[in-house]
Amino acid sequence: MIDTHTHIYLEEFDEDRIEVVRRAREAGVERVILPNVDFDTVQAMHATNDLFPGYCRMAMGLHPTSVEADYRERLEQVRELLFSGEYCAVGEIGLDLYWDKTYAEEQKEAFVVQTGWAAESGLPVIIHCREAFDEISALL
Repeated sequence: MIDTHTHIYLEEFDEDRIEVVRRAREAGVERVILPNVDFDTVQAMHATNDLFPGYCRMAMGLHPTSVEADYRERLEQVRELLFSGEYCAVGEIGLDLYWDKTYAEEQKEAFVVQTGWAAESGLPVIIHCREAFDEISALL
């Protein structure tokens, strides 16, 4: 069994990350995929990947809730990392129209750009979709 989406690298797991992985392995989870959130989470994601060699794989993307006014610069940072070859998927990408719609159009553009990278690189995507199914379907 593979957990295709876990953020165990976030600070909420700093106190019990090793225990969480131990329990997951005992439950039959053979591998986990760590999807990125934004540029600020890359270091913690890599550290967790290194802590559990062979157990974790990483995905690189810009999460829709991290799309703000500077999203184009953020996307360039993500693109550079993605094409380094260390990642198994593009993610976590998508649309989140639940919390805040301020950057809805920018989220759409970021999603289209990142799905383009997935097509270019032959990588799968990990999609975040909250209150945006119709919009994501239309973009795909």
